[in-house]
Amino acid sequence: MHFLFSFGAPFRVALIMVYAATFMAAHAGAWVPRKGEGKLILNQIEQRQDEANVVRFRHKEIYQSLLLEYGLSETIGIAAKRGVQKRFLPQGNSRTDETRFGITFNAPAIATGLLPPYFFGLAKKMLPLKNIQREKRASMTLGWLDDETQYWSALAQGDRISVGRMRVTQEVSFNRLRGKGRDWRNWLYRFTFGFADIDIGTEAHRFIDYNGTYQALSHSYYVQWKPSGYRLENWQMRLKSGTRRAPLGGLTIQKNDTLTLEFEMAF
Repeated sequence: MHFLFSFGAPFRVALIMVYAATFMAAHAGAWVPRKGEGKLILNQIEQRQDEANVVRFRHKEIYQSLLLEYGLSETIGIAAKRGVQKRFLPQGNSRTDETRFGITFNAPAIATGLLPPYFFGLAKKMLPLKNIQREKRASMTLGWLDDETQYWSALAQGDRISVGRMRVTQEVSFNRLRGKGRDWRNWLYRFTFGFADIDIGTEAHRFIDYNGTYQALSHSYYVQWKPSGYRLENWQMRLKSGTRRAPLGGLTIQKNDTLTLEFEMAF
């Protein structure tokens, strides 16, 4: 397979990297806010080309965004986001602004969970645990980006098993952006183990440009902290650190280091 990563098109490559790095941040996942509740998520993603993998050009991107989600009813919510992307390339620096708006649907009918059939039921009967609980969630989102010619959609599934203060959570998400000759798709899988205020885990993300030839695969380690102190119950902080790999002409692989910091406030 031939990958279009020519030296004469670094700006096009960097533009696609912007969406590969940040598109998943536009959708918060399977847990939609309940009626009359909402959340604000402040996000910063920094992506830097690994020093040992600078082959044709050097780049760095910093993306900052503010996402608002609010539950209009027990079934429907809204999601609105404003983001700014700054790119630093040898040819010069640039900036891109984006605005997104979407309608989110809580979809319990398709919340099938992420475990094999009958696995939880058998485990509940066989394990000596009296207070084991399971929560299955699903959501769908339909919206547009910047103008009416670009559309994005998302489907997310969540599955959480809790035993007292311990929990294991799995999430999968699929996002798609179409418009102006674009067909960009993202897949994400996240696994976390939590106890009390802390969740730690791992996250895998794949991006493919179906109208072009670019694709990327990333892996990150994930830490989430939800303080329980006075006036802090509504806050959460997430930190993700990992690498992203993508083809860079022929058999060459470009490696990027990524760092994500998020602050979330529920209201």
